[in-house]
Amino acid sequence: MKKIDRRNFLLKARDLSFQIPVLLSAVSLSSCFKPLQGDVPGPISSKTVVPDAAIVDGYLDKQSYFPGEECTLFISSDKTYLGQDIATYDAAGKLVCKIPFTSIRTQAMQTDVPYENGFGYQPSITFTIPKLKSNVYLIANKIPLVIKSSNANIDFTVVYPTNTENAYCNSGGKSLYVNPNPSTTIVSYLRPIPFSYYAGGFFRWILAHQNYSYNVISDTDLEDASNIKGKLLVIPGHNEYWTRNARLNFDGHVNSGKPALILSGNTMYWQVRYGNSGSNDLSGGINQLICYKSAKTDPETDPLLKTCLWTNPSLNYPQLASIGVNSQNGGFGDRGNESLKGFKISNPNSPLFSGTGLKTGDILPCSTHEYDGTPKKGVDQNGFPIIDDSLFYKSKLLGFDMARDYTDVNKYNFATAVVTQHSASSGVVVNFPSTDWCTIHNLREDGGADLQIHKITKNAIDCLLNDVNLF
Repeated sequence: MKKIDRRNFLLKARDLSFQIPVLLSAVSLSSCFKPLQGDVPGPISSKTVVPDAAIVDGYLDKQSYFPGEECTLFISSDKTYLGQDIATYDAAGKLVCKIPFTSIRTQAMQTDVPYENGFGYQPSITFTIPKLKSNVYLIANKIPLVIKSSNANIDFTVVYPTNTENAYCNSGGKSLYVNPNPSTTIVSYLRPIPFSYYAGGFFRWILAHQNYSYNVISDTDLEDASNIKGKLLVIPGHNEYWTRNARLNFDGHVNSGKPALILSGNTMYWQVRYGNSGSNDLSGGINQLICYKSAKTDPETDPLLKTCLWTNPSLNYPQLASIGVNSQNGGFGDRGNESLKGFKISNPNSPLFSGTGLKTGDILPCSTHEYDGTPKKGVDQNGFPIIDDSLFYKSKLLGFDMARDYTDVNKYNFATAVVTQHSASSGVVVNFPSTDWCTIHNLREDGGADLQIHKITKNAIDCLLNDVNLF
């Protein structure tokens, strides 16, 4: 099943994100940088900074980096510049450092199939990632850079949805979606990919307003369980595309007794694989995302690795077992007339709602494109869903909205915010299953980041870190 018109929505949302300066965050440095939050001080370059608009586009050689690692930047500028700097910003839009360069210039795509094999730009700058706080930064307010934490003492790990951004991106002419161009089955990371609209608000909020010790990683980092540091694993934004190994590592974290917080809808929707285009192999690692969206057309011989919907029984790995909700019981929150445009609260006494003033039946505003939901046994006298608690060791409904079914336009499902635990020894999973929870629109800056959605996000992190009883 392909949700054909979702891509136009994403592209409009992405364009909006670049019109709002507060979304912009940026990245690293070479030998000259401005210190940030206790980082090792260094000289600040006095060179002329190239205007952000002069950087037409660009990309990096990998999806994430540790401080001290070497990074190669591939840039196309509007003309040739010599001996200047490129500005880099944090998630709150603050200039944090400058990347010096010898020469940058206009570049053209060099590969026959750029959306699949990458743009093939010549390297523009090679620099060492400085000791910056782990987060997502932006080079020239355009090029996302994920910096991981090398610290061992971490509160939680956050996953930046690099796979979803790559899947929807049509740089080079195609994406994994059909509008406006025919879809493809393989897309390259070695091409310009925009900053996440759906996750952007979270990374700004966590940097500007919180003092946690955290580790930000990319989707591809979930291939190695050692990248999941700290007690809590947080999935923000719209984290739709997962490999089987990433899911196994997610489950391994939870099954070890550690908690997870899902602030994402349409989560774990498609299975994917990674690839490496030999003709454009720059880092010796992952540089392609593969998703045929069909078990029949995927040439993979192992039926468990077919790139199709995780709801497909042939994959034998339902979403519900991992995150307490699934896409079958969710759908669109912005289509039809039944949506409440937020979660109707069913359990206001939960510690997750502490300090919000929410009461039973109140609506927590959260306009949403896509939702997930939990199977239900029925509906109570007040019209609230009764979730099927036989599926879990423990479960608790927090709130709900109405979502139009993905395939039946006349059917509406209950999108459910829930707390679940799958066994007596497994970790607790809190799931607010909205694609838009972490956008700059919902997790915005009103009132010094003191809206109800901010309180709930912080409450969830604090409760899960401190083993507060949520049942």
